[in-house]
Amino acid sequence: MLTVTSVEKDTDSITTNYACNFTVTCDGTSIWGDTAGRKVHVTNIAVYKSDESNSITVTHDSTWDIYTDEGFAAAISAALGYSVDFTEQGMQDDEFASMELA
Repeated sequence: MLTVTSVEKDTDSITTNYACNFTVTCDGTSIWGDTAGRKVHVTNIAVYKSDESNSITVTHDSTWDIYTDEGFAAAISAALGYSVDFTEQGMQDDEFASMELA
């Protein structure tokens, strides 16, 4: 499901980029739009980790209103093998989900 395309190491951080090709079915729990049953194609995940922070960016083919959809977050968590959740609403964009370790 995930293919590592690059790993970038710095003195205090590591970024792992994954090529993806899978579809997530949203469960409709987003408070921002009608996402029930929406199919979202995920093409890339980048995971940044350091001693002070972490971030996960997910590239997809949908609009930002999938924000807070628990089905989407659960699918990304399952793909990565650990729990993640969305960051704040202002960091979301069309075709881009900002996430972090839950």
